[in-house]
Amino acid sequence: MKKLDKIIIGILLLGGFVSIFLNDMLPYPHIKGPEELVYAVNQEGRYISTDEVAKMIMEKDPSLLLIDIRSPQEYEKFTLEGAMNIPADSLMNPANRDYLDQDVYTTVLFSNGSSAADEAWLMLKSYGYEGNKVMKGGLNEWYRTILKPIKPADEELTAELEKQYLFRKGAQIYFTGAQIIGNSAPKKASKPSKPIVKRKKKEVSGGCG
Repeated sequence: MKKLDKIIIGILLLGGFVSIFLNDMLPYPHIKGPEELVYAVNQEGRYISTDEVAKMIMEKDPSLLLIDIRSPQEYEKFTLEGAMNIPADSLMNPANRDYLDQDVYTTVLFSNGSSAADEAWLMLKSYGYEGNKVMKGGLNEWYRTILKPIKPADEELTAELEKQYLFRKGAQIYFTGAQIIGNSAPKKASKPSKPIVKRKKKEVSGGCG
């Protein structure tokens, strides 16, 4: 596939791609070029599943840092347990840099679906912010897999799928308090306190040889 074709595919996959390179008002210089970003977009490594996120929350994993990139109004209505709110249009605010450009936490971006979080991830990646991930499918997938899990049909059920379903049923009870699917609305997540983030150490360049 030609280089130009790859760039076009990347732009089509993420509608906000072009705006990254048209915005000269952000406080940090771009580090990643278009070709490197298109390659990164096509890698699955940026994703983390709802099952993995649920497991980390349930185990109270101290390395997890959830970032809800939706509006404050959406965040107030419902968010994930322990998540903090940094709206997508505020991600590059210098006050938020310590949360998004560090190597202490596993930082997970999420929105209602994947596309907005993908665009946010791509923007951060273009500025050299590493280590951020996207919760695949966002809150829509969270609702489908964690809050309302459906048991696979008997003819499709394998040992692996059964194990996954049993985990999701346990997660459903943890997050909603519901013993029977559909009998309870999700409990409102507790308000998170801002985590203490230690900036990663930057390598010092130059000096006497």
